[in-house]
Amino acid sequence: MTLNRYLLYFSYIGTRFRGVQRQLTYDMLHNDDPSSVQGLLEYALKQLKPLNTPKLHLSSRTDQGVHSFKSSAHLDLELPYTCHPNKLVFQVNNFLNSCEVPIKLIGAQIVPNDFNARACAKWRKYLYRLAVIKSEFKDLYAERFVFPIPITEVKRCYFIHSSHNFDVELVKNVLPLFIGTKDFKTFMGKSGINTEISTIRTWNNIEIVPGRSFYPTDIDKYYNYWDIHIDAKSFLYKQIRRTVGVLIKVAQQIITYDDVKYMFDNPSINSWNTKVSTAPSHGLYLYDIGYDEKDLALPLEYNKVEQPVHNESPVEMTLDLKKEIVKQRIENRRIALEARTAKSIEKIKNHEFLRSIKK
Repeated sequence: MTLNRYLLYFSYIGTRFRGVQRQLTYDMLHNDDPSSVQGLLEYALKQLKPLNTPKLHLSSRTDQGVHSFKSSAHLDLELPYTCHPNKLVFQVNNFLNSCEVPIKLIGAQIVPNDFNARACAKWRKYLYRLAVIKSEFKDLYAERFVFPIPITEVKRCYFIHSSHNFDVELVKNVLPLFIGTKDFKTFMGKSGINTEISTIRTWNNIEIVPGRSFYPTDIDKYYNYWDIHIDAKSFLYKQIRRTVGVLIKVAQQIITYDDVKYMFDNPSINSWNTKVSTAPSHGLYLYDIGYDEKDLALPLEYNKVEQPVHNESPVEMTLDLKKEIVKQRIENRRIALEARTAKSIEKIKNHEFLRSIKK
């Protein structure tokens, strides 16, 4: 039996999920949660037949509809066999593929037993994608022209159809207000969880740069794509989406530099400008997360691989017999895997939440 702490890296499209965090928390042993990214990953890890119940400890908690290119979590996994991280990634992804869910493990490694994916994170990078109607098509907007959205961008980017001008230079003027150590209380969404949390955060950088569609089409002629990159160690609830909402109104000349400065000078939920709306979740991506290599390094004694115990007087086997044994083992594993997969797919497809989405 081997008990290891694994650090997992994964990506997902969050459209169909209620969020990354597990929703059913009261009984992990008997209640699986296919409505969340965490719940599905834990269910996939159960297919490895661990001796303990897999429980992921997430590094970041994204809301419903938010996507991720690279997120992370750690878990302790006790297996009755030695499992290389690459084998874990391969088997979990095979199961997720069979369930047709938009989640992928993109890496795994064994880490020290005191490693914590959330506390040890040194920085997190987020991306918010905007597509703004070009000024030369404003007349069409006034005539109630229905602007198409590329199929590859549905629920992947925030499309702004408005008669207001969009001045990026005005946005660039207010960005320095967000950089550094500030009290972001005005920019925090209302949450009933941990209301006494400190609202002081340090943003390393925020910038807006020209973006592009995931796949170029003729429809792109109607839009200017913009990417907003934000880099910090940690964030408050809905802080990024509320910040993007502010920047959009600045670009549209609905609020001014002084209005944004007021929200920083008077940190309070009452200082929020009512002309601003929180940007929708589907334009937001957790882009990257970073750790210090020292925190990931295993102790030297871990590298001592246990040698298998051999019988002093092994029974000689012919080559043909060995081939037959290996062939039979492979066939047994294939049959067992197909049975587990079929049972798991049926359970997930019958879940009330996923069934309602497909309808």
